[in-house]
This record gives sequence, C-alpha cells and structure tokens, in this order.
Amino acid sequence: MRTSRLHYDGKLETGTAVPLPAESAHYLATVLRSKIGEAVHLFNSEHGEFLCHIEHIKKNLVAVFIESKLRAADEQALKIHLALGLSRGDRLDYAIQKSTELGVHGITPVYSQFGEVKFKPGAKLENKLRHWQRVAVSASEQSGRLSVPKIHTPERLEEWFASSTANCRLVLDPRGEETIGQLNVIDTIDLLIGPEGGFSAEELKKAAACDYAIVSLGARILRTETAPVAALAILQHLYG
Repeated sequence: MRTSRLHYDGKLETGTAVPLPAESAHYLATVLRSKIGEAVHLFNSEHGEFLCHIEHIKKNLVAVFIESKLRAADEQALKIHLALGLSRGDRLDYAIQKSTELGVHGITPVYSQFGEVKFKPGAKLENKLRHWQRVAVSASEQSGRLSVPKIHTPERLEEWFASSTANCRLVLDPRGEETIGQLNVIDTIDLLIGPEGGFSAEELKKAAACDYAIVSLGARILRTETAPVAALAILQHLYG
C-alpha cells in the first residue's frame, strides 16, 4: 500500500508527536480512512522528510508520532521564478502543478496586455491564492520534493520587471532569436511566459530594456500552460 506523503508547515523532530492541520487530517481520516499505526511521511524544506505513524485518529483530529528521519533538508541548485500571464479556465492550475513537479522556486501570475483575466483585491483573489497554493502543496507531496513554491499575488508586468533580480532573465516568445541552450545560466532565473496571445511588441521591448533575453523554443507555438513545462524541463536538464 502506498504511504501518504504530507507537507507539514512546522517543526519536525524525531521522538515527538504532532497534530496534523485540518486539511491533512481530513484527508487521512475521511478520504483515505486511515487507521492507527499506519505509516505517514511528513516533510518540509527546513527540516527534511520523516517516517511517522498515526498515533491518534478521531474524525478530523489526527496526531502522528515521528519515528525517524528519512532525508535531510536540501537546497536546490537552480532557483527559477516563473512569471505567467493570467489566463482563463484552469490553465494556471495545470501550469502551477507541472511547474512545481519540475522544481520551480516561486510563481507569480502577471497581468499583461493580451490577458483577459483581472482580479480586484478582496475575498475572491484571496480564495484564488489559497487554491493555487494548495495545488502547489499537492504537487510537492506527489513529486517527492521537499520545498513548496510560493504562489505570489498577481502583479502588473511593470511591477514584475521592477522587482526582477535574477542573474538570468528570460521571456519566452516565438519571435525570439536565441534559444535556451545559448544562455549563460548560473543559479537564478526569472522566466516570463505570456497568456493566450502572448506578449505585445511593446511589452517585449520593455522586457529587453530590463535585460531580458527573448528566447524561442522552436517553430511551434505552445499553449500558455504547456510552455512552462517545456521550458522548465529544458532548463533543469541543461543547468539544474
């Protein structure tokens, strides 16, 4: 039977018992119908990954005992921050899920000229951010990574450019004359990918003025949720 692997945002130490947060407790108790004594893995980026067993379970109240350490916390060699144009439907959910699996360090949705989705500050945006963060947590649990990328509040493209500090800055566009294999990558990358319809010529001009290399993945035009998967896989293969 497959052992459940859950992210735990707190201190993990062998020989101690910890109560699980409501969502994880509900998953074990109600969804999986787990029993006392069953094995569970808890992990986070600060303490690593631990083998535990369920010590107490009653409805949505679950406590586990931490038996031993399985993996020490590690630091990703390549830190990639993905900025992705907001788009309709569940495209961003898919992009967050797959980008998390491929080791992205952080994700910022961005408003752009051709993007049709806009959020006003308030409950709807906060709910959306919580949903996106849960998608990232679930993908980290499934993929075996220790860290969970932070999903940042959506920004205007100009704000993203102003805050960009990575030593390698890329914007993906079919009009780009460079390829990812021609880059000089050290350890930090800001990767910008547009919504449906891509970026305008004016936006690409602003990107170039902020030291962004305009790169292409080839002759085919990829969907906004597919482009991060292709680009991240290439970056991790070449430089990760």
